[in-house]
Amino acid sequence: MQDTKGKVILSLLVGATAGAVAGLLLAPETGDETRAGLKKSASKLGDDLSKLLKEGKSRLAALKDQAPADSEQRTSDRAAADDLLNSLNQPAYSRASSAESVASDPTDNDPDYDGIGDDTRHFPGYKAS
Repeated sequence: MQDTKGKVILSLLVGATAGAVAGLLLAPETGDETRAGLKKSASKLGDDLSKLLKEGKSRLAALKDQAPADSEQRTSDRAAADDLLNSLNQPAYSRASSAESVASDPTDNDPDYDGIGDDTRHFPGYKAS
């Protein structure tokens, strides 16, 4: 299959140009009125573009002001993640001793614990044996 993208784009541009020229030539307005309308449209377009440019600049300034706060948050998040990874890299016996300080028996704080080690007690139709 041949590459026809260039031909299609060129055809679209030629068609659009021909349509614009035909529209100007066949318009019911005089040349002076048409030029005045085009001048007015171009002025409005320039005003709209300058307004968009001002809005873009103000948004960019707001983002620049927000960036330091975001970087501080990322730094604290990174430090918390590093602390977590370091705690996971500790030997098992040191983690166990810190876990023992939290609760001596894991079943102490579980009011639903009935001594069965699996979760079948949570399924419908479960009957304790």
